[in-house]
Amino acid sequence: LPRGLIALSDFLRGAWPFILVAMAGGLAAAHVALRRDAARRRWHAFLLRLPWLGSLIRGVNTSRFASTLAILVGGGVPLLAALASGERVMTNLVLRKAVEQAIEQVREGASLARALGATRAFPPLLVHLVASGEVSGKLAQMLERAAHLETQALERRLAVFLTLLEPVM
Repeated sequence: LPRGLIALSDFLRGAWPFILVAMAGGLAAAHVALRRDAARRRWHAFLLRLPWLGSLIRGVNTSRFASTLAILVGGGVPLLAALASGERVMTNLVLRKAVEQAIEQVREGASLARALGATRAFPPLLVHLVASGEVSGKLAQMLERAAHLETQALERRLAVFLTLLEPVM
């Protein structure tokens, strides 16, 4: 092991300029490639499939979406307009596409819970709370609760990550 580390150190000491140029070239190529919508959509889908990061990204976007929707619905904004505004606060293109599909289904007469559930992009808890809110007539409160619960789950995930990262540092 010590010989391997010494060899790696010697290699990095001699090759660092080439590694730096390769990394800069890779970043520049990725930046150019992600300008295209298709490549960016594939990248966002890949990020959602990652074990820990995917749930984090989904949680942040879901929390923003539910919170925005709760504020707008509670303020009397029509549901379709609120959904369109909620879509704009999401950063992940895959989740935005799911909201677009849900908007179309709601426009055709489906319930919001059924439309969100059909996309299979949102957590089941959000779909369940939306369904409860639609039945009880308290959609804004249930969306607010979903946003709060998702934020708490997000905070727990980050706390676990930071707890695991601390010994590594």
